[in-house]
Parts: sequence; structure tokens; C-alpha cells
Amino acid sequence: MKEKKNDTGKKNAVLESFRQVREKGSISNRFFAMLVDFIIIGFLYQFAVVLLGAPDIRIYMEMQDVVQGLAKDAPEVIARMKLYQQCFIAFLGIGAAYEALFLVLLRGSLGKLLFGFRVASYNEERSTVLCKLMLVLRAAVKALSIYLLSAIPFILLCLTTFSNPEARSGFDMFAGTKLLYKRRSNR
Repeated sequence: MKEKKNDTGKKNAVLESFRQVREKGSISNRFFAMLVDFIIIGFLYQFAVVLLGAPDIRIYMEMQDVVQGLAKDAPEVIARMKLYQQCFIAFLGIGAAYEALFLVLLRGSLGKLLFGFRVASYNEERSTVLCKLMLVLRAAVKALSIYLLSAIPFILLCLTTFSNPEARSGFDMFAGTKLLYKRRSNR
């Protein structure tokens, strides 16, 4: 039993410099981290469009004039909605892969790392493999919640960060993870 406490103590020592997300400046930093990640995912998506021929959102936007005034069941409207769905799924897939890869490798996406965040398992006694699986689950649940629940419910999942003392989002709670914040030291 003492051995488990020592292991937990070592893990806590590693994370000791990180605080809960409620520290001053962490909410705005969390927003800017998300914005940086969104921009990176946008660049990755454009790269996929050029390199792999992924569905191009610009074609969807250009179809706006064509479908203006047409009935919902017009073939052009249906084609435009299918294109939107393909673009949306491609963007979410790229975003989930980006986040899962960086969470597993570095414990945070580039935006999170840039603004001093790390994602950790809520239960620190889990094995390393299980912790990494939980991080992948977090990225998948986040992408799935955006896809299945659309914007408003996803925003509600994000707003759960304001309703609990640990500032855990809905997808953090589902995946058993937490976001830690390390304020930069003034040098």
C-alpha cells in the first residue's frame, strides 16, 4: 500500500507546477488555445484538400448563388448539403486525429501547450496505456459531440467548465480526463 502512495506522490510531484484551470487568466488562455488549434486544423484541412482532394468548402460556398430560391428537394440543394456534410466530417476527422496525436505524444495540442495547458487522467493511478487511451477517447468524444450534438449542445458541453470547481468540460468528464494549467513564470 505504501508503494502505491509513493507512486502517486511521484506523479503528483511531476504535475505539481500545474494548477486547476480556474486560475486568473486561464479562461482567456483556454479560448486562445482553442483558437490556435482551430487555425492549425484549418491549415491541415486545406492541406488535405490540395494533397488528397478532400471536399473543398470553397465549392460549397460558391454554390450559394446557384441554390438561392430553389426548393429544399432540388437536386442542387441536395448536392450542396451533401458537400457540406463531407466537408464537415473531413474537418472533424482531421481535428480529432490532430488532437488525439498531440494528446498522446505531448499531453496537449499545440494550442494548449502554447498557452500552458496539459491534459491528464483524472485518476492518476491508471496505467500509462489506459491514460493514453483515455486521451484518445477524449478527442473522439469531443469530435463526436460536435458532429452528433451540433453547435448548441456542444457549447453546453463546453460551458460545463464554468459549472464545476475543476473546470472540466463535458467531454473531459466522459473520458475521465482533466485540463491542467501552468502559468508562465515572469523572468
